[in-house]
Amino acid sequence: MRRYKFLSSGAAFFLGTLVIIIFISLGSQNPTEALSEFFLKPFSSVWYFGNMLNKTSLLLFAASGSLFAFKCGCFNLGGEGQIYFAGLLTGILLQNTWTEPVVQLVLTGLIVFFASGLIGLVSGFLKIKFNADELLTSFLISAAILPVVNYLIGNPLRDTSGNLLALPPIAETFELKSFLPPSSLNISFLFSIILVLFFILFFTKTKRGYRLRLSGAAPEFSKFAGFSVYAPPLAGMGISAGLHGLTGFFAITGTWYICHLSFSSGMGWSALAIALIAKNSFFAIIPAAFLYSWIQSASDAAVMSGSLVFDTAVFLQAVVFLFISANLLSLNLSLRLSKNISRIRTILLKRKRI
Repeated sequence: MRRYKFLSSGAAFFLGTLVIIIFISLGSQNPTEALSEFFLKPFSSVWYFGNMLNKTSLLLFAASGSLFAFKCGCFNLGGEGQIYFAGLLTGILLQNTWTEPVVQLVLTGLIVFFASGLIGLVSGFLKIKFNADELLTSFLISAAILPVVNYLIGNPLRDTSGNLLALPPIAETFELKSFLPPSSLNISFLFSIILVLFFILFFTKTKRGYRLRLSGAAPEFSKFAGFSVYAPPLAGMGISAGLHGLTGFFAITGTWYICHLSFSSGMGWSALAIALIAKNSFFAIIPAAFLYSWIQSASDAAVMSGSLVFDTAVFLQAVVFLFISANLLSLNLSLRLSKNISRIRTILLKRKRI
């Protein structure tokens, strides 16, 4: 089983890439040159490469949140709204200095993490109290957050000194400086790697991690084993939403420096695709995030240069969702089929005895 664990996700990624190659080839007069430029562009300069790694770090925070929910047997579909809300909150709290810059930056990060986590806790609570599907509730809450944040950014909180639909920029003292100029790569990249390593150790070496992982994989067994039935949905959805919140925090402090309209631009869905590619494994999430960021950065660069007129990364995302969904569907069908076969066998054995 382990040998084929990443087969469907790997097939989804490569099929999505193949779809991109076909579209580029059909829409270009010189397919070889266009494909070479598409896939090598993110490595062509420090600016492109640094920004690709910076995008990888943001996706790692959000994908870790999605994967943490998976580990706990939950499904957080509200990442987009959680990232957007966190960016708004970060933009508000860091416009002015009210204490030491480092202290204020850390406090803001914690506030954003816990405030975003509360959004996820609502879905976890509804699952425990009313057995409401957290996939549906998290999506609906996110769908409600997006227009509210759009209204706040575009109307009462808008910076009227400029033409951009955005809040006033954060104070310069809170901007995370790039260590690979002129790109936006900053210290959040190191934090994202440390976060993934922490979760690897947490789920493989600690009792709490083992219980959460077991509760997510076998809820009935963990219930009879005496493990808490409340911890997985609350921790899974709360921490998942908090990590999506950190994505919004680092996007504002390290990349944009301003909370503008629709800054998240599909990061929540991209993170979900990465978590699905990683197949419930934190070991695979770093290469999955890097590969996805590579394709997305190449697509963005191609659109900016005019060689493409659409974002090809959406094809990769669509194929990943389609393949993983089809894989889960076939798995459920095979499980049902095996149960029916076992029932038929027991009936035949009883008849033979009679």
